[in-house]
Amino acid sequence: MGLDFAVLGPPRAWHDGRELALGRPQQRALLCALLLAPGELVPTRRLITALWGEDEEEWPKDPVGQIGTHAHRLRRLLGRPDVLVAGSGGYRLAVVREAVDVFRYEDEAGRAAALLRRAPEEARELLVRALGRWTGTALDGVPGPLAARARERLAASRHAAGMALHEAELALGRHAGVLAALRSLVAERPEDEEAHRLCLLALHRCGRRAEALALFEALRERLDVRLGLDPGAALTGLHERIRRDDPALAVAAGGPRPCQLPPDIPDLVGRGAQVREAERLLRSGGAGGGGPVVVALSGPDGVGTSTLAVHLAHRVRDAFPDGQLHARGDAPGAVREVLAGFLRALGERPPRGAGAEELGARYRAVLAGRRVLVLIDGVPEPGPLLPVAAGCAALVTGAGAAREEGAVLLPVGPLDPDDAYELLARIAGPDRIRRESDAARELAGLCGHLPGRLRSAAARLAARPQWSVADLVGRLADGGRF
Repeated sequence: MGLDFAVLGPPRAWHDGRELALGRPQQRALLCALLLAPGELVPTRRLITALWGEDEEEWPKDPVGQIGTHAHRLRRLLGRPDVLVAGSGGYRLAVVREAVDVFRYEDEAGRAAALLRRAPEEARELLVRALGRWTGTALDGVPGPLAARARERLAASRHAAGMALHEAELALGRHAGVLAALRSLVAERPEDEEAHRLCLLALHRCGRRAEALALFEALRERLDVRLGLDPGAALTGLHERIRRDDPALAVAAGGPRPCQLPPDIPDLVGRGAQVREAERLLRSGGAGGGGPVVVALSGPDGVGTSTLAVHLAHRVRDAFPDGQLHARGDAPGAVREVLAGFLRALGERPPRGAGAEELGARYRAVLAGRRVLVLIDGVPEPGPLLPVAAGCAALVTGAGAAREEGAVLLPVGPLDPDDAYELLARIAGPDRIRRESDAARELAGLCGHLPGRLRSAAARLAARPQWSVADLVGRLADGGRF
């Protein structure tokens, strides 16, 4: 049976079916850092920052020695000294991906996404199995920044899988059975447009058209008051069809197209000019005239191009009904693996042993005649992932974005001072920021009005209610880190 691991809940491990005690929190944090990159050599420096963060002031006296001690204890408790290997400048956990529940979950969820459109029943079975692997909050009780980031990413993935399951149920005509869950979901996430879209559709199919229209109006008012925004085109279009009592809505025809987009954020501020121009360009690509549109967002580190790209992708989803694909530069795997993943998401089976060139040709052929949006975030050489078919479009960020011939480059700069102040208020709390308005504006200036730094600074304030804004300004002015 060998070793098996679970991280979709409190971390657990079994050796030949016998559960192991994983020891102290820092020991479990090291194990989880290695489990999230099974079979890979993880540099010691990365393990240190995974456990204690980038700020060296927060590190223990001998972080390298502590990593070594934790690794030694893990070897003993795993009962397999050959599994945790010390390599050149790091450590490697010699286990296959299938031994870790998160990768089994991600494989099932990914296959389900590829099947939703043409086989919703099979997709539903895969999603039920995938979501059944969860036993609580991912990496529950594991300390350290890496675990915190992984928890956030996996929580978003779990939400997306749950949404896909609701989509499958609706595609199978089970709107009555899923309505209660969708109503609870919109109550928990009152500004989530996709949750509202599914709930509106379920209400309408259950003969509760007036409730569906009222739910839309409540969301529209809430978005206007809180964010100054209107609902997106996908939700607005559905509302109009429900208002007209479109008979086609009564038939649960087909399933959704694959959507790999990360969750949108609720606290985007500013960027009105870039949003309007990028949306205009991307929608012209979705209209199918001419070749594909490639919009490249470029700016300095911390300016928030990734966040803006995700927000834009969500705004134009309705213009690309055949799917939205996503590739990240920090994700493991070469272009070949990304192309194979794209093909699977689009319902194709990549040929075994095919190289990147063959997969790229097949990927381009599959996109022909479809309207697909591709979000390529920070990939050094994005060219092989770009669509070439009319009707498709791509959003690209990172250093490689500006080098792509034919891309429309949209520069993204720091926020203006008022928007920077507003971002601090949304994260750290409006009352707290208003009480120290001058210090908050000074803090925004120290952050260069860059969203990444502003979020980091505001998060530090939110995590330390005993600090004043002026306290943080003093620490940063003295050379502290964000």
